[in-house]
Amino acid sequence: MKLITRSAIGFLFLLALAMPSLAQSPNLAIRIGPPPTQACFPVTVKNVRSTPINCTAAYLYIFDQKTCKLACQFKIPFGKSLLPCQSASFKICCQKPLPPTWIAYVRVNYVGGWNEEWLWRP
Repeated sequence: MKLITRSAIGFLFLLALAMPSLAQSPNLAIRIGPPPTQACFPVTVKNVRSTPINCTAAYLYIFDQKTCKLACQFKIPFGKSLLPCQSASFKICCQKPLPPTWIAYVRVNYVGGWNEEWLWRP
């Protein structure tokens, strides 16, 4: 019984330590550009694996650099299947005006994981 319990605890620790490595996957490349308009960020996603990938949603979070508080968040459904080496571009906009110095975080979810990209204005 002691051997089973110790083995189970060891397996759970191994599983818990391996989970952060699954947070980002190199299957999807994301590039976010500075906003050409007041609060709309151009985002380009590209499938870098050899099989099609189905993107489900894109999230935008804007943080104020001075206060480190969340200034804006927005989600858009992105139900598009990307073939191998295919890219797609879209704009994701914040509904509020941007703070003078901001940090933008974009996360794109797809079947099997997600990937993220950061952009900040100094």
